[in-house]
Amino acid sequence: MRHSFSKISSLFAAITFMGVASMPASAAEFNTEQKQEIESIISDYLLENPDLIRQVFTILSQQEAEKQKQAELERAKLAQQALVENQEELFNAKDQIVLGNPKGDVTLVEFLDYNCGYCKQAFGSMLELMDSDKNLRVVLKEWPILGPQSQEAALVAVGVTKVAPEKYWDFHKAMMTMRGTANKESALRVAEKLDIPREELEKLYEDTDTRKPIMDAYRLADALNLNGTPGYVLGDEVIPGYIALEAFESKIANLRSCGSTSC
Repeated sequence: MRHSFSKISSLFAAITFMGVASMPASAAEFNTEQKQEIESIISDYLLENPDLIRQVFTILSQQEAEKQKQAELERAKLAQQALVENQEELFNAKDQIVLGNPKGDVTLVEFLDYNCGYCKQAFGSMLELMDSDKNLRVVLKEWPILGPQSQEAALVAVGVTKVAPEKYWDFHKAMMTMRGTANKESALRVAEKLDIPREELEKLYEDTDTRKPIMDAYRLADALNLNGTPGYVLGDEVIPGYIALEAFESKIANLRSCGSTSC
């Protein structure tokens, strides 16, 4: 590899010397003839040494991978800092949605969108997790990132927490398992089936206070560097996407064992 780069250095040194040596004193650029000659030399050299091209691309790929790795580490560091700085709002925000055991020893925070296919896929795991772990506390953050219809459904959901908080779980289950697009009308229909007054939800829909928990979720998700739903916070870890039930169980067991998701 060093030998190849030695050849590259020699080649460009020669080209540069040739260009400078033949360059008019008052010129700062190669003329057309010089450019054509340089291009011809480079082309001939690369055609005679095809392995060199592959080696260069390999090194460039490795460098790019390293840059991405460093960027990911930096993002993870910032997300961890944001988790520490926003713990109270993440785990104990006023009027937040709490499922499972409200006094559980482990809290799992989920950022979700009712039109998110992965959220619906993960919902089955959440049901199993809460059913098998009676000491798990689950906090939901309405984070409608998939367009206006998702925002409409989220506003209705927040309204349900205010009008009939005891029926929110049934509302949430119905929304996560229904077919079709979640929007204002479909969410209101779900609420009506649960005997939640449509008129009260319509009033809250236009209330600026109803938007607050959603705006808070946007801000928190941005600080945690979440870029898609579902997103989770579990103990000392930010989880930027869906993971399998077994992975959740392992991380929760580690939290109880050593205070961290990775012991």
